[in-house]
Amino acid sequence: MSKNKKILLVIEDQNLEKILTYLLKAWNYDVILCDDGNQALPLASSKYPDLIIIDAHCAKIDGLKLCKILKYDFVTAYIPIIILIEKKQLRRSLLDIEQGVDDFLIKPPDPIDLEIRIALSLKSANHQFHANALTKLPGNKAIEKFVRSYLHEDKIFSFAYLDINNFKSFNDKYGYMSGDRVILQTAKIITSCVKKTGNIGDFVGHIGGDDFVYLTTPDKEEQIAQECINEFDRLIPLHYSAPDRENGFIKTKDRGGHMADIPIMGLSIAIVSNRNTKIHSVFQLIEIAFEIKKFLKKKHTSNYLINRRATDSGFDNRQALQEKYAHELKGHHRHLKTSKPLGQMMLETHLINEEQLNEALNYHWNTGQRLGEAAISLGFFDEEHLKRLLEHQPSFHQTHPHS
Repeated sequence: MSKNKKILLVIEDQNLEKILTYLLKAWNYDVILCDDGNQALPLASSKYPDLIIIDAHCAKIDGLKLCKILKYDFVTAYIPIIILIEKKQLRRSLLDIEQGVDDFLIKPPDPIDLEIRIALSLKSANHQFHANALTKLPGNKAIEKFVRSYLHEDKIFSFAYLDINNFKSFNDKYGYMSGDRVILQTAKIITSCVKKTGNIGDFVGHIGGDDFVYLTTPDKEEQIAQECINEFDRLIPLHYSAPDRENGFIKTKDRGGHMADIPIMGLSIAIVSNRNTKIHSVFQLIEIAFEIKKFLKKKHTSNYLINRRATDSGFDNRQALQEKYAHELKGHHRHLKTSKPLGQMMLETHLINEEQLNEALNYHWNTGQRLGEAAISLGFFDEEHLKRLLEHQPSFHQTHPHS
């Protein structure tokens, strides 16, 4: 079970390092050695160990301080850490241990205790956190936990949902190994851009497939997005053959099974902030981001869009407009149940065409004006047409008109 597991040893004491290396290899673990605590973070970020063992007594950097640094970085935050500490240090360091360490052992560790603690730490990590197997970035459970903590603490943040345009077509033509290389490079691009441009404590996660997220502060959201797109557009075309790069497209089957010219991959980034939009749950956050992402993916090229709507949910455009015109919607009721999105309703009633809808959506997301009002501002129809559309929608609970 353990032979594929990697353990990073951050030990300056050569004798202790030799003993632990011997034991770990005997238990079929792969060992990564680090005798300089200052190199532990970059080494852990590049090697992705399953467990880190740190000697609390390091000359170049305090072992407990290193634990906090590792736990604060999104790439290494969920890697379990065992600290080796002298008994006399234990009492005064207890608070620090609770804040940044998953487990501890008194030096020198008993081999049986060490083997058991390693096995338990690895088992616990598998239950608590599932990193993406390919990129090693935090997966869905960690993403949800991180967002929930932000919502619980009422922090103002920006959530970016990143998706690769035309990835499936590339994967179909060039094969899964080439597709994996694109995913890996995209993960590295996002990670490096967030670290370079964002804040300490920002987060990057991998939902799965070609979907990623990052969380940052609103003042950094756009700068990171632009940096990601610049690097993506610079590096990812190199995964194509020279003729395909020159053409700017590949000939392959589209989702309908028909041969088509599919453009070179691009990166779509949908950004949602709770600065203007009241976010109640992780599901709502994903729902709004997904709505924007669907709009962006129609363009094929790399692009980003920031949600600037001052609304409570994806359906608030229709609900707010219905409430605005409620006194004129005679015989209808006040509370939203379920119905089609307003954009779809306008299309199906031929109030606008698809090109006009895209223009209204773009205006709506960039200005914060509600979708129906955005379409009116752009001159696609007038208020009377919108009132008639809302009046004929069976989208209200049957409640007493005076309730």
